[in-house]
Amino acid sequence: MHFFIWLVFLIIILLVFIWGKRMLRQKALKILLSENKKITDKAVSACLPRMHAEWLQNYSDDIEDSKLLANIWGKGVMVFEYILPVQQVTQKELKQFRKKLNHSLGDYAENNDVAHLEGSPAFLISDLWFLAPSLHIEVAYISNQQTLDYLKDIKKLEK
Repeated sequence: MHFFIWLVFLIIILLVFIWGKRMLRQKALKILLSENKKITDKAVSACLPRMHAEWLQNYSDDIEDSKLLANIWGKGVMVFEYILPVQQVTQKELKQFRKKLNHSLGDYAENNDVAHLEGSPAFLISDLWFLAPSLHIEVAYISNQQTLDYLKDIKKLEK
């Protein structure tokens, strides 16, 4: 009988330990996501005014309402979606805009010493599309392997 009591007690201690470790990991991930969101928001806010696109006029210069895509793709994926009001834009304009914004984000990261995964750019536009009356921009902050793996998966899906 004593054996079963000790066994139940040991199982309870083990479950509490596992639960506590999981909670600490989730809290650390939330803090990391929050910090990376701030870094990405600041970069996008700094780069958008430089785009000089006539069709991109009615947005706030200080962007803080990005949405995290990690809930869809898994934990640790640092991809943030920005939705900007736009009346009309062509595919050609979107392609040029994406190229310019990627370049501008790269310059921003270099000039501001943004930490990122070695061997990759700090920021990359993972997706960009127009759905009237909004422009949707997904910006990946490549600060970890999970985000890089996400980008590789997206590239495979686009083929």
